[in-house]
Amino acid sequence: MQTRLLTLAVLSALSHSAMAENQLLPIQVHAHIETETSQSGEQLLKTSGNSETGAVFRQISGVEASRLGGHGLDLVIRGQSQSQVNILIDGGKVEGGCPSRMDPPTSYVELSSFDKITVIKGIQSLQYGVGGTGGTVLLEREKPKFEADKPYQGEVYAATNSKGLTQDIGAKVSAGGKQGYLVLQGAQKKADNYKDGNGDEVRSSYETTQGHIDLGWTPSDHHHVKLSHEISNTKDALYQGAGMDAPKADAVMSRLSYKGQNLGGPINAVDIQLYHSEVEHVMDNYSLRTLTANSQTVAPSDTLASGAKLKLSSDIQQTKLEYGLLLQTVEKRATQENASTGAVPFLMWPDVRTQQNSLFAEANTSLSANQNLIYGVRVDQVNAKAHDATSSPAMPANTPTTIYTAVYKDYSGATNVEETNWNGLIRYEQDLSNNMRWFAGLSHTKRSADETERFFATRSNRTGNPDLKPEQHNQLDLGLSQTTTNLNWNLSAYYDLVNDYILSDFAKNQSTSTNSLAVGMPPNPDLFGTNGVFVNIDAEILGAEFDFDYKFNQAWLLSGALAYTQGRNLTDKRNLTNMAPLNGHLKLQYGSADWYVGSRVNFATEHNSVNTEFNEQPTNSWQNLDVFAGYQLNKSVMLQAGIDNLTDEAYVTHVNRTYNDGLTNELVKVMEPGRNIWARLHARF
Repeated sequence: MQTRLLTLAVLSALSHSAMAENQLLPIQVHAHIETETSQSGEQLLKTSGNSETGAVFRQISGVEASRLGGHGLDLVIRGQSQSQVNILIDGGKVEGGCPSRMDPPTSYVELSSFDKITVIKGIQSLQYGVGGTGGTVLLEREKPKFEADKPYQGEVYAATNSKGLTQDIGAKVSAGGKQGYLVLQGAQKKADNYKDGNGDEVRSSYETTQGHIDLGWTPSDHHHVKLSHEISNTKDALYQGAGMDAPKADAVMSRLSYKGQNLGGPINAVDIQLYHSEVEHVMDNYSLRTLTANSQTVAPSDTLASGAKLKLSSDIQQTKLEYGLLLQTVEKRATQENASTGAVPFLMWPDVRTQQNSLFAEANTSLSANQNLIYGVRVDQVNAKAHDATSSPAMPANTPTTIYTAVYKDYSGATNVEETNWNGLIRYEQDLSNNMRWFAGLSHTKRSADETERFFATRSNRTGNPDLKPEQHNQLDLGLSQTTTNLNWNLSAYYDLVNDYILSDFAKNQSTSTNSLAVGMPPNPDLFGTNGVFVNIDAEILGAEFDFDYKFNQAWLLSGALAYTQGRNLTDKRNLTNMAPLNGHLKLQYGSADWYVGSRVNFATEHNSVNTEFNEQPTNSWQNLDVFAGYQLNKSVMLQAGIDNLTDEAYVTHVNRTYNDGLTNELVKVMEPGRNIWARLHARF
């Protein structure tokens, strides 16, 4: 209750300082990595009326997001998702509470509150911990900078749109000086159901409240200590693509960090980060919708994520060496309950606890004035255990181990798994003539099964497999780029050969089992054909991305992006699901010091090469047009407005969730919003 009152009292969120500084050009690639892009939250938001975090990330080539409703779009990077994508929120992790991904980590993020957002596609470093084989997203808040005669600063904003977002407000206040600072920030959103391009209503309403406080100590330019506490609460979230809604999804996050630089001696930099987060999530099929099932079902869950990182840096002649320790613990508990009787048929997450501790060392060696070599190794020690795997819910026949035995004919009986995973990276970068550069990277990384893939325990939906082997990703990444006065472009291509890829499949490959999902009943091949299982197969994922921006003069800017991904199940000779077709955008913008106006064409080709055995639905090609503008009213206040999907296109993004339409009894995907008129006003002081 105290954290709710604090958030409402602070009610803040950073929105658009970059535009207030008249930065019309997109941010350029940082460091040596052409497949890494960094922007601030307000830069990503300035041309779109949809401020939902996952939807905004779709602007970046190679990044997609799966829509289940209006809130919590789940990121997909280079055809990989869930624990294949690392999300680090100011150095910490959050684990969603819904096994069906109603609340991925980004659903607890207020995008506008972050000063730097970095999307790393593929494996560029081994320092961000386990997982992340598809990519890593870093959301960072930097220490505020104060003017000598002004020890405070702040921002406020308010936004709305015609597609359900009735309220989007917030503010941020910072105060301090050379020795330290205080930051208070918060935001509140309220959205109704939106309508798609056909005029049909899509269940998508939600309400969120978010806020954080930072306490910073900066005794000198070389030392920075920061203590942060954050809450993010969502209530009454409706989901078109699910059989349940979420009346509650609350997260509490605490973080402590220390960064020391230019220390002298053999260790010249230290980076220490500690974090702890807890999530409480409730979903049900009756409180926010008309009951259509046989009984009222509620599924409460809670998760905990805690960890630490110690990174030391040393300079050895032409080499910068970074090495250290990564610690991570994840706990998940979830039950399925009959709301009328209180009976507990299933322990969906039977008190699952996963510890993943790592040692890493990574070097960047300057071979010459124009050549760099990056190489490193990380070893992960993994322990995963289902503490309640043999516990009896209301139906003793539904103990998790009984369900695992019924579904997997070769189940070993394991409820405690130990793994040691080795990871390696080598990457060569070279500057060429004409301001061009290229890189080539090779990596071998492993991803252990997550808590759902390994220990999820139900009969009618899907069942985790305790005997899963870790995925082994062998990736080749190539890139070429050029930066000139008027033209910047990046081209990258990748190939990922995955041994023991963890595939969510139907259990028809278990039809010869002597066991049955219905305990005491004879084997039923049809039943095995519909139950969800997780199995190891071999797979390949490949694709390419292209980005450019061309500056005609000081006023005109043309930019665009293009991405393609393909995935193949090499074991069963089938396509992998949730691979986006060729897609991209083309944007033209005109502006001066005080105003700008622009348009963007978004598009995707049709996708018919789908895996019908997974009930994957083909999608049509589509294209739509966005228009946007901004005007600096005075030194402090800016007005932005636009129309998303001006042509009112009725379309779906291919990776959106598939669900059964109760009216036609057909499998369909969640539709995207139709024409959306939006406006945003923000001020700085």
